[in-house]
Amino acid sequence: MSHKRVILCGPSATGKNFIREAFQKKGYLIDVSYTTRSPRENEKEGTDYRFISEKRFIERINDSFFYEYVKYGDNYYGTGNWEWNKANVFIMETDGINKIKPEDRNDCLIIYINTPFDVRLRRMRKLRKWDEDEILKRIKTDFEKFKGFKDYDIEISSMTDNEYKM
Repeated sequence: MSHKRVILCGPSATGKNFIREAFQKKGYLIDVSYTTRSPRENEKEGTDYRFISEKRFIERINDSFFYEYVKYGDNYYGTGNWEWNKANVFIMETDGINKIKPEDRNDCLIIYINTPFDVRLRRMRKLRKWDEDEILKRIKTDFEKFKGFKDYDIEISSMTDNEYKM
């Protein structure tokens, strides 16, 4: 039997981490991705991400350490080969999904989380405490990344703040 994976994707503030945590509480092994961005408030090294320098990230790219990696905005994000082969639940963006090898795609369930725009805006402001410039930057990037995105198996499009337990 091959290794089965669930991949969560969606624009900023759609609830990907919330859903990933629900899988983890049920015993699924979650991927902890690598990133060059700074930790957000309440994020923990090795739990939410593995925070590394851009220099180290590029070294790992050159060493074929990553199964997939992307540059999102000004930061890199990536899934290590070890994590790809061991974990069950991942968060990826569209460029990362495009790097899934064809022989692995059949063993992946890709869930596109398409939370209503007004809910996402509230989360960006309230939970992430982003200023309007950061919000506009994220909205623009998300629009470009998800325009025409169709490589998913299931779409969830009704996740409200009440379901998210804000």
